[in-house]
Amino acid sequence: MKLKEIIRGINPIKLQGEDKEISSLSYDSRKTGLGSLFFAIKGNKYNGNDFVEDAISKGAVGVVSSLPPLKEGITWLQVVDVREAMAIAADNFFSHPSRELKIAGVTGTNGKTTVVQLIAYITKGGFISTVENWYGRREKARLTTPESPDINWMLREMVNSKLKYAAIEASSHGLYFQRLNRIDFDICIFTNLSGDHLDFHLTMERYFEAKSLLFKRIEGPEKWAIINTDDPYGKRLLSMVNCGILTYGMERENSIHPEDFKMGIEGIEAVIRTPVGEFEIKSKLTGKFNLYNIMAAMGASIVLEVKKERIQKGIENFSGVKGRMERFTYSGINVIVDYAHSDDSLRNLLESVREFTEGRVITVFGAGGDRDRSKRPRMGRTAGYLSDLVIITNDNPRSENPFRIIEEIETGVKEKTSLYMKIPDRKRAITKAIELAKPGDTVVIAGKGHEDYQIIGDKVVHFSDQEIVEEFFGRRDETKGR
Repeated sequence: MKLKEIIRGINPIKLQGEDKEISSLSYDSRKTGLGSLFFAIKGNKYNGNDFVEDAISKGAVGVVSSLPPLKEGITWLQVVDVREAMAIAADNFFSHPSRELKIAGVTGTNGKTTVVQLIAYITKGGFISTVENWYGRREKARLTTPESPDINWMLREMVNSKLKYAAIEASSHGLYFQRLNRIDFDICIFTNLSGDHLDFHLTMERYFEAKSLLFKRIEGPEKWAIINTDDPYGKRLLSMVNCGILTYGMERENSIHPEDFKMGIEGIEAVIRTPVGEFEIKSKLTGKFNLYNIMAAMGASIVLEVKKERIQKGIENFSGVKGRMERFTYSGINVIVDYAHSDDSLRNLLESVREFTEGRVITVFGAGGDRDRSKRPRMGRTAGYLSDLVIITNDNPRSENPFRIIEEIETGVKEKTSLYMKIPDRKRAITKAIELAKPGDTVVIAGKGHEDYQIIGDKVVHFSDQEIVEEFFGRRDETKGR
């Protein structure tokens, strides 16, 4: 595609060079190839302008940068905002794929992955999520919300695979960094908002502002916002949208709400009232937070005019997401592996677990290094209050001292209980928890969920909570999944 077609809608400060044929878009010099248009993005650790020469040496024929031309004889666009320009270029380069799909964007602190994958399961559509992406084939995800060229490439692959629907996780980082600009969303869903990522956003207000960007991009009666108004930030969103609105929550005034429900370790049964009538649903998911997730997915499916029977069947057959309330049982002991890594998500998880646990709740968790430190004591208080025994361990310490992270969690735990242990080695911590468990007890392993690695210093080492559980039990066929 010619450069002039790709940059349509971009107003450069300066344009130098010829109208070249562009074969690909690149924002990583290591992955730049012959005929690429290279976007010099400034990140937290690296500045793309430092890698322009490297990109050119690998075949880039054009550069988009916020700086004036650093090199003569190459096509160069100087722009005010490189990320905004990249989103426009990606939309143009892949021929506006989001216009050919019905797309739901899901934002919130918790529940995004489950809602996205459940919508895709019901509609038989594609999805882009924290755990994995599906666009006609499956791939492991690297980012919750990928960069705009990657998103548009996947959406084009969905169209090529004859998919009609897509669901995308819209993280606060993804929205802030404009990765979702120019995506033509039909539905935007808000799940909830609680303290997380404050190392980046600094305040809850700024965190909310980032999330609300998704809803400011949809307008018109054919578009829909689906909002959890049991959450106070959801109530605030209602006055910020200019499209159709469906609300969901436990209260009867919501458009979608349960008339009745019961839940246990095997799942949820509920009667859900909606604008198109009552739905009797059964689900393998459990916990009240998953009832919210189900209602959010139902809202999207109703707006998309999916048949009632297909919605019910999709909810019933959906087995869940890897690392989200993933259950193993052995000799009467339940083990739950979950991604919960904030105080709110940990509280939701432990409250749900307590509802179906006859014996003790033993919780193993840590906190990520180089991330929001303010949530560590809050997570400790939550675990101490809702657990019978807490084992504090490592998560992904990254460049931080892992013992300091554990100490910061401990300050919160000991406010609520004296029944806790500190075992920095995560494998030993998990093994100890299961060794201590008796029939009727539940061991909760929180924080990493689907992740199969640990980041220690600058090293990434293989580590899977699930594998440790299965190794302890000795034989895979003696464990039972979700």
